[in-house]
Amino acid sequence: MLRDIIKKEIQDNIMSPKFVFTFLLCTILILLSVYTGINNYQAELKEHSAAVALNKKNLESQQTYGAVAGMGTKINRKPQVLSTIVSGIWEAVGRVANVNIAFDPSMVESKYSSNPIFAVFGSLDLSFIVKIVLSLFAILFTYDAIVGEKEKGTLKLSLSNRVPRDRLILGKAIGGFISLLIPLVIPLVLGLLILMIYPNITLSGDDWGRIGMICVLFLLYLSVFFTLGLFISARTTRSSTSFLVLLFIWVTFVTVIPKASVMIASQMKPIPSVHEITAQKDAYLQEIQIEAREEYKAYSKENPRPDKDKPEEREKWNEEYRVWLEEFQQRLTGKIDVNNAAIERDYQAKMRQQQRVAINLSRISPASALMFGSMSLARTGIDEHDRFLNSVKTYKPIFTKWITEKQMKSLNLSGGDQPKPDLSDMPQHEFKPEGLSESITRVMPDLFLMVFLIILFFVGAYVSFLRYDVR
Repeated sequence: MLRDIIKKEIQDNIMSPKFVFTFLLCTILILLSVYTGINNYQAELKEHSAAVALNKKNLESQQTYGAVAGMGTKINRKPQVLSTIVSGIWEAVGRVANVNIAFDPSMVESKYSSNPIFAVFGSLDLSFIVKIVLSLFAILFTYDAIVGEKEKGTLKLSLSNRVPRDRLILGKAIGGFISLLIPLVIPLVLGLLILMIYPNITLSGDDWGRIGMICVLFLLYLSVFFTLGLFISARTTRSSTSFLVLLFIWVTFVTVIPKASVMIASQMKPIPSVHEITAQKDAYLQEIQIEAREEYKAYSKENPRPDKDKPEEREKWNEEYRVWLEEFQQRLTGKIDVNNAAIERDYQAKMRQQQRVAINLSRISPASALMFGSMSLARTGIDEHDRFLNSVKTYKPIFTKWITEKQMKSLNLSGGDQPKPDLSDMPQHEFKPEGLSESITRVMPDLFLMVFLIILFFVGAYVSFLRYDVR
């Protein structure tokens, strides 16, 4: 009997105009999003390669180590292959970090800064389609699942044939959910096949594991709105009322709660602005520069340079001066780094507190849980951005020490030409992305939240239908 109910529900849904419309629209949007994601990824790969080559060329063109120190080096973030399906925040937070001895590195040159039109319309990726379009279709499939049949009189007729209510609600839930999955699964499989065979796109076993977990998140997210639709349909007496209530809940979940959470968190855990942090760092840098000038004057006064007619003393003075200058510069740079690190630690601690409050508040919305979870799995979210930026900040003192030593060794106090910089031993930045097991651990709260909401809404729908007045 349960099989017959499921079969009938699937047949009724597939033959309906809303299924045909849903299938066609989802197919167009999903394939378009995958195609757009692939083109964006390949364009970013080309830009990344060109930027790395240009940075290397600029460094090699410098004539002195002092020029290299002043210009610094650029660390270009390599695009993630899974940004083809979940673009995340990486398009907005910058693609390049400038590293030099004077300033703390920060991400610049975002896609939106180079072309502001992208900030107006945003990106069309798979997570956006599931979050907005398919969740609305889940409501469309279920808002009249119970109350609609009551209005048409078919529900009373079905129960008059001694069909148990528990099997009827279970059959309608399974059949309806299968009908909803068809417009998602078929285009999604086609999109992944395109991703797999497309040239210059390489997916590792880790990437396929992440794609599998992202698909699980998609299914759970749609299940939340599907069971919610069943629950509301079993609690109302008119289909129009059911649809309005579901639409109100959808707007609250998808748009209101995420934005309100950020606003509430900013009030509960305020943090200084980026301009204030920069001003603090600049103020300390000016203090160090004043201190450096005074110390340099004092050293020059206490250790006057011998005349040219005393070459041995002059050579000895040059060597002592070179040693002192190297220690002096490293000491001042170390002070700046320590001060900036302390300011940055305090800022980052306050920012993480604010982020935790915002994330925890917004996670009562399945839409936020979907976005946080999918971005973590695709490695295009906040945590991966912080991970990359921290790796750049860890690299900065290594680069600073190397360039300072090179400057001091190449310093020619006799007035001759300095040697051309040799970059063969320049330390390279290394970044290790987050592993799959770490990402899965990170998204577990989002998975559990969705499973809890699914159980809650389905139990509510089940109990409500057992007591539902079909007259």
